[in-house]
Amino acid sequence: MKPKLIVFVVVLLIVAMVPALAMAKGQPKPEQMGQVRIDVRQPIGPQLDAQLGVGARGPRSATMVAHSARESVRPNAVYGLLNEGFENGVGNWGFFEFGASPVGWDATDYMAKRGQYSLYSAGYNNDPFVNPYYDNDMESWAYTDMDLQGARRVQIRFQFKSDTEFSFDAFLFCGSADGFWYDCYYHTGSTNDKWRLVQLDSRTDPTLQALLDQPFAYYGFVFLSDGSIVDRGTFVDAMRIRAWGPSPIQ
Repeated sequence: MKPKLIVFVVVLLIVAMVPALAMAKGQPKPEQMGQVRIDVRQPIGPQLDAQLGVGARGPRSATMVAHSARESVRPNAVYGLLNEGFENGVGNWGFFEFGASPVGWDATDYMAKRGQYSLYSAGYNNDPFVNPYYDNDMESWAYTDMDLQGARRVQIRFQFKSDTEFSFDAFLFCGSADGFWYDCYYHTGSTNDKWRLVQLDSRTDPTLQALLDQPFAYYGFVFLSDGSIVDRGTFVDAMRIRAWGPSPIQ
């Protein structure tokens, strides 16, 4: 084939590929949201299978086991419980790692919605500036505890950005009235590089209604991943928890 003809053919191939590449780039990644209820005294995997169905890779791991409730909680006032941007670390939070991976939630300055820091699902035991991905086999919990005795209304607001393997890995945000049963919303897939605002109010949301007047209430985040394919993970920022009602007796 003559050199000029070779160049002409290559140019034609490149031109033909441009629309396909542009279409692929513009195609949003899939995502899905839903609700699940978890008893942390039992393996989480089978509970998710029962509520979400068994995926193409078979049943989820039965070794996903979460924590028991703490015996006591910090006696918070009912007003303005939390206004968290993670700029000062994670002093208001507790953490558990129950997967095969030691990687989990921690504050990071790798990405933020406001300020310099956010809470990142792969910030602990991992440097996102070196490895900006979560790990396989994660079950990481981040939670804050609240005394909501006397509370008649609760609002929770935060922003999150997430990229997970669709249908197999997930970010969950959950409330618990006793530290055992957690009512959760889950997100799997991608927010497509956008921060997503979550606003919940006990007047309309049953996951928060259950927390009213409870002295041992919890709210937190769970990150779950299976044994293959990882992505960027989940960032949480600009979180606020407010409650209305008489303060509990100190």
